[in-house]
Amino acid sequence: MPRSKKEDDGKSKRRARGEGTVVQHADGRWVARIPLGKGKRKEEYYKTKQEAERAKRRMLNERDAGKLVTEREQTLKEYLEYWLNAHRTTIRKTTYAMYHMYLRSRVIPVLGHVGLQKLKLEMFQSLYQQWEEEPLSPNTIRLIHRIVSEALDDAVKWKRLAYNPVQNVKLPKPRKTKVYVLHDEEIERLLQCAQNMKLYALFRMALLLGMRRGELFGLKWSDIDFDKAMLSIQRTLSYVCDPATGHYVFHVGPPKTEAGERTIHLPSDIVNVLREHQEKQNQIRASAPHWKNLDLVFCTRTGGYIVPNYVCSLFNRLLEVAGLEHMKFHALRHNASRILRKLKIDPVVRMEMLGHTSLEMTDITYGHATQEQHKEAAEDIDRLFGENL
Repeated sequence: MPRSKKEDDGKSKRRARGEGTVVQHADGRWVARIPLGKGKRKEEYYKTKQEAERAKRRMLNERDAGKLVTEREQTLKEYLEYWLNAHRTTIRKTTYAMYHMYLRSRVIPVLGHVGLQKLKLEMFQSLYQQWEEEPLSPNTIRLIHRIVSEALDDAVKWKRLAYNPVQNVKLPKPRKTKVYVLHDEEIERLLQCAQNMKLYALFRMALLLGMRRGELFGLKWSDIDFDKAMLSIQRTLSYVCDPATGHYVFHVGPPKTEAGERTIHLPSDIVNVLREHQEKQNQIRASAPHWKNLDLVFCTRTGGYIVPNYVCSLFNRLLEVAGLEHMKFHALRHNASRILRKLKIDPVVRMEMLGHTSLEMTDITYGHATQEQHKEAAEDIDRLFGENL
């Protein structure tokens, strides 16, 4: 069947401008390459020669139809900025701020200038090794890697890359964070020393109920039913750096997971502590010239949101007064899990009280034991088997 004039004209244009080639790259990938004129060319990378051949034909058709984008190759910096912007409305603000911070401070300064198609596994392997030598914690390196891998997985889905160059990078082994576990006498000492502090109720609820810091900061009086002795967790407060301005701002949002949105039945002790806290707050409110009506349970002397660093410094002072080893505020949540387990509370109830999504999280990640408990286990073995030895 004779070719049409249109087909002949297309062939002539292709011969004049170049038909393109398919070659194998040194790393084993196949490159579909077509000339664009004036010394420019377009390249796409694929796993197989067949895929590269199909891509070459597609790019030639797009070029001849005037539909092919002919701009220079996108750098990793340009792609990551595009990727962050594309995800801005699909993820939590706190997550977006974290992604932005790590990519802008750790990845882009070193590899941002590299063309997206020129990225290699060795580049990231070398970068991760540099971080280990700083030293940056293995868990932080793994976190940054997960962000980078997610971004480059999307580049593969969007046909900007043939494969993810970081998918086979060797990572440092995860390290379980050491959590200081309080024994009974230390718990009593901590709570006793906290009694005269303004945020005594906050520390007590963190230790005995396992509430997260952001949940406590975002708690409102309207979330508490004193008559039914119940508390509803509906939101969390974060203090994050706004990438657009570089300034830290407060952000109120829903709990991180569905399990985080929960109702907790309050012990009478906590109810009494909250009533006393409310009475003291009302006295401060009555004398405050300008009070922010945010209905917050824990707030500043003018009713505003509390900056996390203030609570951290107050908690450090409490530990010093109580003569206890330094620990992060979040360690109180881990200790709450241990207290609930020691009280032999049903695992499902513990999981729901703490707002976990799985029993594994409650019993393994948040499962801790004191030396006292290990000693008790040894004594139990002695009682059961000692007489027979």
